Amino acid sequence: MFQKGDTVLAGISGGPDSVALLYVLLHLAPRWDLRIGVAHLNHCLRGSEADKDADFVTELAARLNLPCYQDRINVQEYQTSRHTCLEDAARQVRYGFLDRIRRQHGYHKTALGHHSGDNAELMLMFLFRGSGLSGLSGIPPVRSGHIVRPLLYVSREDIMTFLKYNGISFCTDTSNSSSAFLRNRIRHEIIPHIQEVCNPKIIETLNRLSEIIRSENEWIQDAIHPLYKKALVRTAAHKVILSAPVLQSYPEAVLRRIIRMAVENIRGNLKRISFSHIESAIHMVTGSSCSGVSVLPDGIRIQREAAYVSVFQTDPLQRRRYHEICATPPKSFYHEIPRPSGQTSLIVSEIGMTVTFTEISLASQKPGAHFSGKLVRMDIDKLEFPLVLRNIRPGDRFTPSGMTGSQKIKKYFIDHKITRMARRLSPVLLSHDRIIWLVGHRIGDDVSVTPATRTVLQIDIEQPATDSRPDGD
Repeated sequence: MFQKGDTVLAGISGGPDSVALLYVLLHLAPRWDLRIGVAHLNHCLRGSEADKDADFVTELAARLNLPCYQDRINVQEYQTSRHTCLEDAARQVRYGFLDRIRRQHGYHKTALGHHSGDNAELMLMFLFRGSGLSGLSGIPPVRSGHIVRPLLYVSREDIMTFLKYNGISFCTDTSNSSSAFLRNRIRHEIIPHIQEVCNPKIIETLNRLSEIIRSENEWIQDAIHPLYKKALVRTAAHKVILSAPVLQSYPEAVLRRIIRMAVENIRGNLKRISFSHIESAIHMVTGSSCSGVSVLPDGIRIQREAAYVSVFQTDPLQRRRYHEICATPPKSFYHEIPRPSGQTSLIVSEIGMTVTFTEISLASQKPGAHFSGKLVRMDIDKLEFPLVLRNIRPGDRFTPSGMTGSQKIKKYFIDHKITRMARRLSPVLLSHDRIIWLVGHRIGDDVSVTPATRTVLQIDIEQPATDSRPDGD
């Protein structure tokens, strides 16, 4: 956890665990040549009680002749703006504050007062939520190379004994006894019940289990890396592209971890990424459809297009434009497209889409490579210009590539579980009154590129990624 000469920022709430941590660090400081600083955040949740805690920490740091950094952040306002639960909001704000102080003042490590009871409680919380191995690994003793928890294998009872024996005072957070929070119910009701009727050493047992799971999870992650690299096609800014055939060759457990790894590489973490999000992506990757989109929190999209699976984060401006479009009533539009001379682009402002038409020689194309959802290629000699791009109308039918009979577009949407909102952003392209492309999805069978094709019309679309999850149809 420490190297000689480290500067250590101690996160001190004023409660027994963090106060004990501070005195332990002071005891270790001469041996390790540590320099200690104190950081305290007022979450503005407990009124005058929180103010008294802040005053206590200020006086404690002054008495011990330690630098003290404090701030006040209204967690409830942060929670409202981020649409998250209060506990997650408090955690995000707290860690953000500690990291900011550490960076601003050049501290090597941030020390926190978590103990073995905290670890056991967190494991049970994740178990009740149906977490995988990462959640059941519990609290890591060292995270990100600079967050350390020296008391993680110390019991709450030993901490209280230490404070009492040395006559050290501390603050009491009355919210820790509230049954409104799941963690408190686990601490005051569930764990005591398990200790009484099942295992009096359940906290020690859970901590031992977390160590085992953590080490095995780290080994599995190391084993997954070469499989991830084998599936990796390329990376770009905020985007990872994987090979669908390679992913489909892996067992589901491997596929699940690779998708999580790709999301983490793009996003930096896996917060709010649930089991259902990953399972939805797996279903899309392994399903028979060659295209689809899985929508994850914070603008993360996993998109299948033919042989490729893209994991990316949408641009905030694109997301805002998409939500603006979705919040307004649908607008009708009708655009005619003449045969392109080289390349022609059309901006469809009604749905925030840009469509680019390019006439190219088949010399650079492969027969049969005719669609990927956002890019299609058609035999230009099978088309009649001008083409028409318009809204979907009731009763519209088309013959998807690979099928013999026509199908109502509405049924196609229902069968492929496309949301109503996503349908609004899916126009149709027509040639002489016949639908040749359900834009963003499938082209018509009678315009496909074949070995006899000489010239190709390539069409690309750019549009904010849409939520294509089932909407109850």
